[in-house]
Amino acid sequence: MRRVLVSLLVLAGCATAPVPSAAPQWKLLSATPDVTEIQFQTSDSLNRATVTDAGARGPFLNLTRASGRLQGTLRVDQPVDVTVNGTEIQGRVAGDAFDLTLMPDGDETRATGLTRGMPSTFWLSPQRIRGNIGACRFDVIWGAGNYTGGRTCGARSETVTLRIPAALASWSEPEAAALLVMITIRS
Repeated sequence: MRRVLVSLLVLAGCATAPVPSAAPQWKLLSATPDVTEIQFQTSDSLNRATVTDAGARGPFLNLTRASGRLQGTLRVDQPVDVTVNGTEIQGRVAGDAFDLTLMPDGDETRATGLTRGMPSTFWLSPQRIRGNIGACRFDVIWGAGNYTGGRTCGARSETVTLRIPAALASWSEPEAAALLVMITIRS
C-alpha cells in the first residue's frame, strides 16, 4: 500500500512538471515538442500550418520563404509579400501595410509597427507573448508545451492556445514574428 501511495505521488509530481522548449537555445520563443505545425486555437477556430525551412503551408495560409522574403497567400485569396531588412520586415499582407521592427527589450524582444495597417506593439519571449497585434490584445504564457492565455478583440475576450514548432527557430526573428501575426489574425 505504501509503495502504491509513493508511486502515485511521484506520478502526480511528473504530471505538473513544466515542459521544456523543443528549441532551448532559441531566445525569441519556446517551441512545442513533437509538432511540425504552428497552431493558433480559439474557442471557435483553429489556424494551422506546417512549418519548414522553405515556408509554411496549411488550410489558412501558404507562404514561401526565400531570399529574405515571405510570399504567398492568406486565407487562399489574400496576397502576402513581405521582405526582411535586418531587424525589420515590410510589405503588404492582404492588401494592407505591414511593417514591423524587432528590438531587444530586457529579456524580451519588442515588435513595433503596423500589422494589417493598424498600429501594433507586442513582446516575445520563451516565457510569454503579450501586447497589441492590430485590434487585439494578447497575453499568453508558456507552460505544458504551449502558450496559453487570453486574447481580447473589442468586446470579445477568449482563451487561446498557441503551439510553435521547433522548425520556426530556423527563420529570422522578423519572419517568425510576421508568421505569428498572420496566424493569429481574427477572422
